[in-house]
Amino acid sequence: MIELRKKNLIIFKIFFLIFILSNCTNTKSNNKITQSSDIELYSKGLTSFKKGNFSTATLEFDDVFLNYPFSSLSSKSEIMSAYSLYQKNDIKKAVAKLSSFIEMNPKGELTEYAHYLLAMCYYAQVSSEDKDPSTSIKSLKYFKLIITKYPNTVYAKDAKLKIQLLENTLAKNELNVGKFYLRKSAPGSSIKRFKSILQNYQNTSVIPETLYRLSEALLMLGLKDEATKSNALLDYNFPKNDWTKLSKTLLKNESGLNQQKDNKFSIINYFKDFF
Repeated sequence: MIELRKKNLIIFKIFFLIFILSNCTNTKSNNKITQSSDIELYSKGLTSFKKGNFSTATLEFDDVFLNYPFSSLSSKSEIMSAYSLYQKNDIKKAVAKLSSFIEMNPKGELTEYAHYLLAMCYYAQVSSEDKDPSTSIKSLKYFKLIITKYPNTVYAKDAKLKIQLLENTLAKNELNVGKFYLRKSAPGSSIKRFKSILQNYQNTSVIPETLYRLSEALLMLGLKDEATKSNALLDYNFPKNDWTKLSKTLLKNESGLNQQKDNKFSIINYFKDFF
């Protein structure tokens, strides 16, 4: 009886062992069957992205890079992962991913787009003209890099538009700081800000007001002749502007405004003489 029980126990153990080994084999087989290809993973990422599931899309694109690093879809997946992060406004992670991609692929076929997307990441963070302009400066830097490094691309065309907008924002920021110093009766500090605008942002919309405010600051320092030159420059370059009309009442002696209007009345030449 005891021997029979022992035999039954042995038989049970054998069947149990076979069952376990069979399950392990099936699990491995199932894993092989269910493992998605790089194309399938990339397609899943695109589907999630199109549905607006950017968090899921990021993970699925990352899976392509992690599981198939030498796939032809690997680089595209990295860029799409960064773009998904950008779309969900996870800017810091997107910047980190793009910076890493550019470092590892300095001359890759997708590198020019990586530069553009990196610039857009900073552009998305641009604050108003009254706040910290650091992101505007960074964005401007990367957009200028694009028009220098990739001048004939579609990205360069958009970069030029973005540069114009960013320079206007930065110029307005400088102008507001300059006006703040004027209100605080610190004309010397305000002149430095106005000078920066006229030297660095000559094609922006704030130039007329900048010239007017410069005249105000110069008059506060008693530099009437230089204030007259600034008003003349304003009148010559922007004859129909509202700031030009206002400037004509700024100086008591308007004789300086009737100087000969020749080529010396350019912003560049003006600063060669004055600064």
